[in-house]
Amino acid sequence: MQSKSLRRRRHDAGIVVYHRRAGFYMWARRRYKAEFHKTTVTTKQHIIEEIRRLALERGGRIGFRAFCNATGIPEHQILGMHWSTWNEALTEAGVLTSTFFQPRTQDAAVIEAFVQLIHRLKKWPTQTDLLLERRGNSSFPSVPVIRRVKRESPFASRIVSYCSLHKDLADVSRIAGEVAKNEKAEPPDRGRAPIHGYVYMMRSGRRYKIGFTSAPSRRHREVRLDLPDPTILVHSIATDDPAGIEAYWHGRFQSKRVRDTEFFDLDAGDVAAFKRRKYQ
Repeated sequence: MQSKSLRRRRHDAGIVVYHRRAGFYMWARRRYKAEFHKTTVTTKQHIIEEIRRLALERGGRIGFRAFCNATGIPEHQILGMHWSTWNEALTEAGVLTSTFFQPRTQDAAVIEAFVQLIHRLKKWPTQTDLLLERRGNSSFPSVPVIRRVKRESPFASRIVSYCSLHKDLADVSRIAGEVAKNEKAEPPDRGRAPIHGYVYMMRSGRRYKIGFTSAPSRRHREVRLDLPDPTILVHSIATDDPAGIEAYWHGRFQSKRVRDTEFFDLDAGDVAAFKRRKYQ
């Protein structure tokens, strides 16, 4: 008798688990299901048929994790074997894919919407005014989009320039002109260089991935589809030199690098050092 409380025996029909304390064999259904698919589900056509079947049952869509959990098909038999991304598999199966990217809202559209809001409110909108407008009108630019336009150039001054081309917006021009006076007195970036990207840290299993991107959340969604272990976004550092800052952290953790990859075997101190940086 082995010292372990569980002893496994492999049968032709599947896997049976012996529980020493209970004194009898128990059928390991979940393990049997996984082992069954590891040995029998190998064809691309079978995966496509399963995608279509589950998508039909779930209203036309099926996520990658939900698909693997429902079928027991290992992730490595899907991504990296037949397709590079889950969206490619969905496209080949004729199923609706997930859209993670939305076209960038043009500055002119943001300014025009903001001008119309000033004209209606008869004042410079507060953040609460912007949130209320967005809630009642989904076509109105979101607060993050408006902030992005404000960071890129003097926002109030651009509104004044816009109003100069429209005689019926004299009231808006006056309100924006008052704001523009203070806008010129304060540096828009507060002494900080413009942000061009982010250096991110993700954890997958016991290892950490360090890379750079323009959108950490979107990059996280892409990476987690390609890795077999659950992946989380640990932290991201805003920077005006993404490639240079990535090289800095790669060099700092060079002794813990996993071969010639972006993965590292880091400890809690290393992770804490990375997370202390908000901007670099």
